[in-house]
Amino acid sequence: MSGSEKENSENYGYDEEAPSVPPVSEVTDTDDGDDSTGFRAPYVRNNDRASDYKSTGLLLTLFGGAGILFVLLTVIGLIPEFLGNPYLSYGVLFAVSALFFVMGIISIRSAGIFEKKAKSDHTLEKRILDFVENELSSKDIDSRADISDSDEPEVLYFKRTDCLKNIIANKFVNIDPDFLDNLIDEELYDRVFSDKTEE
Repeated sequence: MSGSEKENSENYGYDEEAPSVPPVSEVTDTDDGDDSTGFRAPYVRNNDRASDYKSTGLLLTLFGGAGILFVLLTVIGLIPEFLGNPYLSYGVLFAVSALFFVMGIISIRSAGIFEKKAKSDHTLEKRILDFVENELSSKDIDSRADISDSDEPEVLYFKRTDCLKNIIANKFVNIDPDFLDNLIDEELYDRVFSDKTEE
């Protein structure tokens, strides 16, 4: 990257070095932390993670709180004892309920962290979309990606996405590559090449 490109790029702290997106021909099954079988876990957006953690946390907190309340009401005598050994049975029930309650609180706090990350992702996503719409065109990307008329649709897609990744990664330094892959697949590619796919 030249000096002028470094000045125009924005650092997003994913990694100490700017990510280099390898050409399609260099990608292997074990890249980016894949296991030996070549399986790669699907990218999950932070807002989806926040929603999952929140619903799980509320459920665990509800069950844990109900269990604790049941044990306390039994100890007080408002609910009659019906288990064989009350000290052991209600002790175990109280411990499990307390564990659920604590896990629920932790999940709810984690949901708050992911909600903040989701807001940051949304801001970054908007900046990337603005950059691509205002400064890039399908013809510009095709010229940089060395597109030829003989390219098959699959090859065409990978060349274009590879070029888009490199351009955006150089502009927005240290961006999470999984976040970028997801954004290109779900939004950017169709926006940039919608006129091409309709032909």
